[in-house]
Amino acid sequence: MRVLVVDDDSEFREYLGGLLSARGHTVAGVPSTAQATSALERKEFDVMFTDLRMGRRSGLELLGQAREKWPRLLVVMLTGNATVETAIRALQLGAFDYLRKPVVDGQVQRVLELVSQQLALTRAGAKPLDPARYARALAVEGGYDVLLISPPPVRVTTEKVSHLPLDPDNPFRIHEAVEDFVVPKDRAAVVLAAVEELLARHREEEISSLLDGIRALLEGKGPLAVGYDPNKITATGALAVRASIVSNDARTTLDSLANPIRRLVLRRLADGSCSFMQAMEAAHLDDTSLIAFHLRKLTESGLVAHVSRQRYRLTPRGKGAIKILNSIDELDSGRGSGNRIFPSKTPRRPPS
Repeated sequence: MRVLVVDDDSEFREYLGGLLSARGHTVAGVPSTAQATSALERKEFDVMFTDLRMGRRSGLELLGQAREKWPRLLVVMLTGNATVETAIRALQLGAFDYLRKPVVDGQVQRVLELVSQQLALTRAGAKPLDPARYARALAVEGGYDVLLISPPPVRVTTEKVSHLPLDPDNPFRIHEAVEDFVVPKDRAAVVLAAVEELLARHREEEISSLLDGIRALLEGKGPLAVGYDPNKITATGALAVRASIVSNDARTTLDSLANPIRRLVLRRLADGSCSFMQAMEAAHLDDTSLIAFHLRKLTESGLVAHVSRQRYRLTPRGKGAIKILNSIDELDSGRGSGNRIFPSKTPRRPPS
């Protein structure tokens, strides 16, 4: 992975950089948020470790800037024990995780494993497909009338495929066009390419809603296929698309499914109720504040409920979230409705 370490303590910066380099990762270190911004503008990074407190500008300011300008970047906050409340605030603002100083190798490895799981969401799936060729295959081999929504130019080679130029600024018009195309037909399919362009302009919940609507229009008529560039889509965007394709309830559970720690807790609860400490063990955590934050998020979302003061269980909605996770895992297996998400390009493998 490509890692940026931001900390004004040169000894700590070198120590953390050494831990990361020893595991084969490409590491750059800078002492300030201003230099971090310059580094992010020059190069692409997968994950950034940043201290919460550095001179005049805080790590929270850098987090906000990163979320806005580099949404694919995963941000891990570094904090002393006295600032854990601020670290929790950082999670609420979109940080991926946090580590308490002094950090040790095992903690860093745990975070890197979670980062790897999250980055894998953008690369999971079948081999890359050309959207126009896939649309033609659905028409010729599947017998569907196909609406291909993609950026121009596109060469359509069969009359059973209609092309709609993608207008990423107007998802409502996309829904209207799909409705006009699908409703009068008995067998219809939709191939929506370059979904990352929609996600770059609109909230994930909005695009999730759009995909929900398209899938509903196609119910009983044919599949929805969504193509994406794995080098441009965010991990949470990829998950939002996958969940929308398989479940009507995806929007209510996306926040919980988007975090790998909460996914681990949900999968543990799928085996039966568990205690606070068992949830912490399942998530491979040794930080009570961190697991408490994630359990609270799961409870607030309605996926998890208290059996007693320190024991938790899945709610009916939580059981639905597990079904979504299992369905996402099987998206490219060739089973079920035929709905799928596919990469339109080969993902770049980040250097170690």
